[in-house]
Amino acid sequence: NPTISSAKEEKPIELTAAELAAIQSKAYTAPVSVAFPATVSTLQTLGYLNITASKDAGTISGETEAKGKIIYNILWGVGKKKRTQLASLLVEQTTSTQTVVKLNLTVNESKSRGLMGTAFKDGEIVKTAEPYQQFYAALDTEISRRLALTASAAPEVSATEN
Repeated sequence: NPTISSAKEEKPIELTAAELAAIQSKAYTAPVSVAFPATVSTLQTLGYLNITASKDAGTISGETEAKGKIIYNILWGVGKKKRTQLASLLVEQTTSTQTVVKLNLTVNESKSRGLMGTAFKDGEIVKTAEPYQQFYAALDTEISRRLALTASAAPEVSATEN
């Protein structure tokens, strides 16, 4: 893990709104019956927890484990600060053989003031390419693996399925 000072020096380049929109979405030549479970599996592989999914709505969400630390503020005293990354996905079938996966990543920072004090969250969308590229590279592999299994199990059925 880079230290705080090197992280500031080597801050990743933020994407423009158009670049971010382009990298957040990817089309797959796979039915939703393959893409949806592959997306859930990819989140699990990448270490996301508390994964919730609704196949009817086509939505999936999960978050990374919280990295917390105790903080001290002269006005409020001791408190806690935790950072998690939240992935929100939409898996949408566009044709019988094509599915689009849309990913939004946010970094949430929750803070509590004082030992029994108030708590609040700040969220910010991830605007760098690397986490999206990492997710889609893993999803590419998982969808390819599942399509290969489906094709080898029933080659004559896969052409007419869905």
